Amino acid sequence: MNQPKPPMRDRILAAAAAVMRERGVTNTTTKEVARVAGVAEGSIYNHFANKTELIAASMAQVTSGMREALNTLFGQVGQGSVEDNLAAYAEVAIGFFGDLLPITGPAMGDRDVLAWLRQGGPHQGDGGSPGPPSGPAPGPVLGPVLGHAGLIGYFEAEQRAGRLPATASPPHLAAVLLGACQQYAFLTLFTQPEVIVAVARLPADPGDYARDVVRLVLGAAR
Repeated sequence: MNQPKPPMRDRILAAAAAVMRERGVTNTTTKEVARVAGVAEGSIYNHFANKTELIAASMAQVTSGMREALNTLFGQVGQGSVEDNLAAYAEVAIGFFGDLLPITGPAMGDRDVLAWLRQGGPHQGDGGSPGPPSGPAPGPVLGPVLGHAGLIGYFEAEQRAGRLPATASPPHLAAVLLGACQQYAFLTLFTQPEVIVAVARLPADPGDYARDVVRLVLGAAR
C-alpha cells in the first residue's frame, strides 16, 4: 500500500533543509529546492513569500530537535540523574551541530545573512514573517543564545533542587558543555572516526563522548 505524500509545504521545507546541508545557506536556490522536493519552482511561492522566508522556516525546522531535547531536559529536573539527563541532551546537541555547521558555515562570509542570523534569524520578531531586517533588530537578539539560555535554566533548576552545588556557575557550565558538543561535531565533519580516536584521543561513538564530557562538566561543578 502506497504511503500518502507529506503536504507540499513539508516537502519543500525538508528539501530546503537538505539543500542547505549540502550547499550552505548562501548557495541554496529555490530552483534546487524545487528539484529536490519534486515540485515546480513557482509552487514554493504559494507557501513562502520569498527565499529568505523559506530559509528561515527551514532553519527553524532544523533547530526543532534541540528545542524538543531542551523541553525534555526541563521535564527531568529533579528526576533520574543529572548525568543521564545531560548525556542524552549532549548527544542530541552533537547531532544538531553536525547538521547546523554545514548550513551556517558559508553564512560567515555573507554579511547580509550573517547580520540577519545575529539579529535572531528565524526567531526574530514577534509573529511577523521572518526575513533580513531593514533596520535595527525588532526584538531581542536570539538565535543560538536561546539554546544557551535554556541550558543555563536547567542547571539553575537543578541547583534549586539541591542536585548541583550552589557554587557552580550555570552560564559557564552551559558554555563548556555546548562548546564541547560543537567541537566534537566539527571534528566528525572534517575527520575520520579512526583519526579522532588515534589523534584527538576521543571516543568514536558520540554517545560515549557525550557521557564523558558531561562527567567532566559535572566534576568541575563540584
